[in-house]
Amino acid sequence: MTELPLASLPHKSPRPASSLRSLALKFYRMTVLVLIVCLIKDYYVRVRVQGEFPIELHEVKSILPEAEALRVDHSERMGLFILDQNQQTIGYAVRTSPISDEIIGYCGPTDTLLVFEQATGKIAGLSIRRSGDTTSHVKDVRKNQYYMNRWKQYSWDDLVILDLTQGDIEGVSGATMTSMGIAHAIAFRIQHSHKKITDMQPFNLQPADGLLIFFCFAACLITFTRLKQYHWLRNLFKLSALIYLGFLSGDLLAESLFAGWARYTIPWRQFFGLVVLAACAFLIPWTTRRNIYCQSLCPHGTAQELLGKFVPAKRKWKIRADVKRALRWIPGFLICLILIIIFLDLPIDLAELEAFDAYLLTSAGVLSICIAITGLMASLFVPQAYCHYGCPTGAILEFIRSHGRADHFGKADFVAALFLIMAILFNQYAEILKQFIFQ
Repeated sequence: MTELPLASLPHKSPRPASSLRSLALKFYRMTVLVLIVCLIKDYYVRVRVQGEFPIELHEVKSILPEAEALRVDHSERMGLFILDQNQQTIGYAVRTSPISDEIIGYCGPTDTLLVFEQATGKIAGLSIRRSGDTTSHVKDVRKNQYYMNRWKQYSWDDLVILDLTQGDIEGVSGATMTSMGIAHAIAFRIQHSHKKITDMQPFNLQPADGLLIFFCFAACLITFTRLKQYHWLRNLFKLSALIYLGFLSGDLLAESLFAGWARYTIPWRQFFGLVVLAACAFLIPWTTRRNIYCQSLCPHGTAQELLGKFVPAKRKWKIRADVKRALRWIPGFLICLILIIIFLDLPIDLAELEAFDAYLLTSAGVLSICIAITGLMASLFVPQAYCHYGCPTGAILEFIRSHGRADHFGKADFVAALFLIMAILFNQYAEILKQFIFQ
């Protein structure tokens, strides 16, 4: 029998395994990013809902004894779902402070807890948590059972239309101003949330949004079609993006922008074009391996590329491999610093940590201008120096960019996991850290 050469023996193709690994890494990276954003969002919602003196379980339990846990509501109601031991919702809790703090009774505001019962929808009870009003007046209100029980006939919707000028709520004798201040604070708190829910801004598409969408569409054409063969067209497009996005509109993607969206909300109704730009910047490299924002749209990247052409290749600096590895940690360090600033609410402008704000000449900060100038000067001798060694936004876009079957779990993926753990810890313990640092 003739033996077949080893090279001719049939073997299993490694492609399915490499494809599966690449797919798993893609979803791992996007999942890490989304989870960090969700943790930031959850933390800031909790801070807005709970304020300086958060509602504690024992306060709610004194009104609803079945309460075993509280969960923050991310809607504009800005309250807490009350859960029983089976994690079923049995009620809802809100406090009047800080939203109603401008409403004064006799000499100060009062923070009142309202607990609604899920079964009936009506108020199960209320309690006065803290007050800047006269102590004796607050004590009189607390002891007046008629006044306190009077609120139990109202549901959330009843409070939305409550008109205190009609005399539905009577003040407590001897503490009229304090008790009516509490009543007005309760009505204002509920009506404020209702107004925010019902008065959503309509979708508003402006010409500027159309221009941003055009730039995204054109960048895709130049990247994925035969148009990329026309270098003059590509250069003209990048120069147009530099002028419009950098100096005219200022619609640049930066960590300060993403931090604001994570803290509050994505303003797709008001700035649809900017949201489309951000979506393209993240989703296209994640799905196609082409980073269209950094390569074709980023004004600072284009400015570095143009300046780099003024110095011939023989005068470019050759950076040692170990120095390169060290420099590549700078964006990661900046991302770590940004997370610390966000969770600890440090008085540092995130725009000052990147170069992009420098293009808005009338409002640019000194540090941002210095970073931009340093990056541009460095690009004369090191191609795209800031992009490779100083840009946290570019580092995130590069992190989620797919590399196809050649992709593998690397240092960036390990560091991303550390950032996720860091965000989880900050989400739980940031308030304790802030008290330790600032008090």
